[in-house]
Amino acid sequence: MRRMTILCVLAMATPVAAEDYLIVFSADSVPYRPTGAHTFAAVVNVETTPAGTHRTDVKSLSWLPQNGKVRAFALRPETGRNVPLDETLADRTAAGSKIRAWGPYLVQPEIGDMFRGRVAAVESGFKYKGACFLSRLEVCDCARSIEELVGPRRIIGPFGYGAAVSSVIVEKYSPWLIKPEESQPWVGSLIGLDKYAIEYRAYGDYTSKQDQFKASMRRR
Repeated sequence: MRRMTILCVLAMATPVAAEDYLIVFSADSVPYRPTGAHTFAAVVNVETTPAGTHRTDVKSLSWLPQNGKVRAFALRPETGRNVPLDETLADRTAAGSKIRAWGPYLVQPEIGDMFRGRVAAVESGFKYKGACFLSRLEVCDCARSIEELVGPRRIIGPFGYGAAVSSVIVEKYSPWLIKPEESQPWVGSLIGLDKYAIEYRAYGDYTSKQDQFKASMRRR
């Protein structure tokens, strides 16, 4: 009994390494349409035990209208919903979207905390609206819900959504990325991303508005 107690105390005292990883996603309709483009992101906290096992906690932000229908020129804000990561990926896969991802990148702890705080704030008090440039900051679309954590509101434009804005987001988050040239695909495997057809993009391999314009001209 005494030996078991000692082992339990030692186990509790053994430090568990915990690190945050950022993944930025885009999903674009084919051909590209602004209302068929979506940007979402996740921070994965990975705790590694002394035995080498991993425990994960995923906080994702996939901000969409509650009814799932994106209206580019809606006059009023509407109730939004933070769609779970697996549901977002499954829905976009079923719709035939082209899904891309940057990361997972090891990040500094403060950006992980900031992201989790942003998720809580968006879920508790934000509204959804497409073309929200002139709206108050608590009214936003999918892209701005993530981008505005680290930067001011800007004009995105019809060809700036999907992979184009996800590219900008990766750049804006870059001060907090640790060795972004070294992504960590094993983190994606831990949270079940291998079952989806995702095109992983290297850091610095970005999509421009011109690329999106060309994609809008393509046929299925």
